Amino acid sequence: MEYEVGTVVTPARTGPTGLSHLLGEVSGHATDPFTGERLVAVTWSGLSKPHFYDLDDVIEVD
Repeated sequence: MEYEVGTVVTPARTGPTGLSHLLGEVSGHATDPFTGERLVAVTWSGLSKPHFYDLDDVIEVD
């Protein structure tokens, strides 16, 4: 599943240090140059730069 730009997302699971961000907005897409996997760029609330994640690492907020 690929998310459209502007979709509100949240982490699919917490990391080893716990949940660091609650809500973010999809701001773009990219392809990993080494694996060819599709990535989603998420700008988290309170942050100004997007971070890239595998599509399985975030879920859409209803």
